[in-house]
Amino acid sequence: MSEPWEIPASWQWSTMGDVAAVVGGGTPKSDQAEYFGGNIPWITPADLSGYTEKFISAGARSITKAGLDNSGARVMPAGAVLFSSRAPIGYVAIASNPVSTNQGFKSFVLQDGLTSDFVYYYLHHAKKLAVEMASGTTFLEISGKKAAQLPIPVAPLDEQRRIVAEIEKQFTRLEAGVSALKRVQANLKRYRAAVLKAACEGRLVPTEKWPITTIRDVTLIVTKGSSPNWQGFEYCDDGVVFVRSQNVCWGKLDLSEVAHLPAGFNEKEKKSVLKVGDVLLNIVGASIGRAAIATSDVAGGNVNQAVAVIRCQQEKILPQFLMIYLLSPATQTLIHSQAVDVARANFSLGDISKMPVPIPSLAEQTRIVEEVERRLSVVEELEAVVSANLQRATRLRQSILQKAFLGELV
Repeated sequence: MSEPWEIPASWQWSTMGDVAAVVGGGTPKSDQAEYFGGNIPWITPADLSGYTEKFISAGARSITKAGLDNSGARVMPAGAVLFSSRAPIGYVAIASNPVSTNQGFKSFVLQDGLTSDFVYYYLHHAKKLAVEMASGTTFLEISGKKAAQLPIPVAPLDEQRRIVAEIEKQFTRLEAGVSALKRVQANLKRYRAAVLKAACEGRLVPTEKWPITTIRDVTLIVTKGSSPNWQGFEYCDDGVVFVRSQNVCWGKLDLSEVAHLPAGFNEKEKKSVLKVGDVLLNIVGASIGRAAIATSDVAGGNVNQAVAVIRCQQEKILPQFLMIYLLSPATQTLIHSQAVDVARANFSLGDISKMPVPIPSLAEQTRIVEEVERRLSVVEELEAVVSANLQRATRLRQSILQKAFLGELV
């Protein structure tokens, strides 16, 4: 066996098949009600999605003895290390009691000489190796044979325990820092909402009472785009910029993955051709309510059916002020409360047009926009710092595991 990397002289390379029994799983027939709801825990990869604990005792479903006997599922003892082998590869947990799994796992029942904790952390580190050994067309999967060939560096038992203790000590410190960063993120999000709320209530700058009208009365158009499939167009490498809901973020556009369409699309969808200053609002799906302003980067482009185009009468309302209003907490609550959820949330153009909107003088709108931008620019700078440090924490976690299994974690 080739050695993936150099390890201390007191360690030795082995394979998972040499140090553990590789156990697959199975799913009882779903149309047999008597196979489910028993007292045998049954784990699927979905149960480990977002799961951050080391140990697992049960999944969302359980099976009966009949379900076990009439499927490929097998009961494994406490201490077995569960490793998802497809869709996706690389979820890891330790069974805290006897469990079974579906066919999405190749789990390991360890022989003497290996601790479950040591293997648990190693498999987190070895995910890339496992993915490289996988095959498949619809989705990648690592077979039982390949799982048995997965190399593992085996340290002496006392050193395994020491390494696990050091990993967990360093991870505990790291998690404390990550938790603090996430609290900062949450506080910044709350502060952003508070700024927008204050701006739309006339509390951000000295102001007089504002008149209230509707969006219909202060806009030139409220429209939306169309699906290129409906019009017989396909995406192309160069052409008309095509803005989709994923491009409309909170207060800004993200054009890192913008699509393009042939120029003929604009001929069929003239009503939604973009101009600088158009306010774009997501009106369909999970991102409903996000709003941004069309820049010169998308002028002359178009939008799909999930994005509304709101063109302001700028002698009455500034696009930037309207965007602030749309992103404010009260307006977001209004949008989500009125959205119709058929297949997915949908906010209509009629709902947009009749929305009430306060209209300060243009001078006041300008002052409000400037103050919001000043405050939120500080928030964005802090959010960028927090995000960079969270990414650094992820890299540091991998660095800790790498050092651990090189024998360099002291």
